[in-house]
Amino acid sequence: MPFVSDLPSKGEIFKYWKNRLEKLGFFVDWGEPGCWACGFHYNSKYDLRDSRARWAKVVAKWEKIPLQRCHIVPRSLGGSNKASNLFLMCRECHDLSPNTASRKVFFDWARTQCFWHREMAKMKAAMDSFEIEEAHLDELSDLMRSKKFRSWAAKRIGRHWPQSGYAPGSSRISYSTMIGLALDYRRTHRSSRTRPRHP
Repeated sequence: MPFVSDLPSKGEIFKYWKNRLEKLGFFVDWGEPGCWACGFHYNSKYDLRDSRARWAKVVAKWEKIPLQRCHIVPRSLGGSNKASNLFLMCRECHDLSPNTASRKVFFDWARTQCFWHREMAKMKAAMDSFEIEEAHLDELSDLMRSKKFRSWAAKRIGRHWPQSGYAPGSSRISYSTMIGLALDYRRTHRSSRTRPRHP
């Protein structure tokens, strides 16, 4: 893989694609920088709050956001380092994206990505790991939002750091952590009205 210095800046990539993405079936809100594939958004941290901001300020926001520059056609298959061959995506989309010489395959894949669908699939996988039926999800969600649970869990919870090395400063609390702790809380606080069925 080439050195990062060989690649155009994120701002240059943004400028190249700004008026081209919609024609390919992508909707990107330039004032709310996020992943061009799945739509992952960094809350409001990188949002442009001034709708009348100068162009340089818009580009500067896109330059700062921790998206990755992903090759549409990889270098190993003849792809260039030009802005026309680079797409701004989150770490997870970059990891999952097709590795092919076909631009069509890449764009077909990118158009189907959805951050929320992916998150729901992760939650479902965590529920399956703990053998929780979907009917109990609302009850567990209510529990996880309660002050008592949050206070109890604060001493037992840790953030998960990504192992890929792409985003060393980015961590999160995994669904398996939250769901597992919610079940543990239920087991240790038997005075609650109902419990999800769990071995």
